[in-house]
Amino acid sequence: MGTFTEANPNTRELLTEILDKTRWWSTLSLITGFLHSKRVERVRVEFGFVLDRDLEGKPQAQNQIVQLDDLEAVIKKGFDEGTIEWAKGSDFLFHPLGTDLAFMLCNDADLHFASADSSLLMELGHKIRSSGIKVYDSGRLI
Repeated sequence: MGTFTEANPNTRELLTEILDKTRWWSTLSLITGFLHSKRVERVRVEFGFVLDRDLEGKPQAQNQIVQLDDLEAVIKKGFDEGTIEWAKGSDFLFHPLGTDLAFMLCNDADLHFASADSSLLMELGHKIRSSGIKVYDSGRLI
């Protein structure tokens, strides 16, 4: 992927196994709980380019800052409207404001998350892993 590490070479990236939608929503719930515990209140969301919308003459979604409590609803709306794709050609990113974390729901239906703060990253990685989701660091299970 490289998006996170290109921006900051000190960034470390973990990723989950491929998620079905049920596991995606449970993982998102775990992440939002984790972010609440870190006192995060707002998240910047970035929508990837959706070719099907372009071909249909529909506008692309606009990046925005949303309340953390609204993140799930924003993502559900994106899936419903087709501005966020599941296992297709575009990625969806979100960045919790006030913490050194970034997330990407990848076009492969896995979740990438990154930080230059290794302890914060590993804390989240272990939390996700404890829920039964496989988490990888450079191709190795954590």
